[in-house]
Amino acid sequence: MISHQFTSQPPKLTVWNKVSLALWIIACLTLLSFFTFTLFIIALVVGVVFFVLNFFRRGPRTHFPRENETTTFRQTRTYRSDQRRDDDIIDV
Repeated sequence: MISHQFTSQPPKLTVWNKVSLALWIIACLTLLSFFTFTLFIIALVVGVVFFVLNFFRRGPRTHFPRENETTTFRQTRTYRSDQRRDDDIIDV
């Protein structure tokens, strides 16, 4: 039965079928590119809007050290507990 399918010649496409197939392919690619470009433009506009909102939302710094003020620098301290734990022993 399978050999019966391959022995006969497939029917040839007419010119009208070839033209309509080419037109359908072109129409589908056109629609695909249109919607892809539209989504790209929408994403670009949203990104620009977020950038502009974030750019103008930032205000100037509220605290500048003045000349007559003494500036104090915060020291970063690392706090360690007094108890020593055996963290390097893994019980299986």
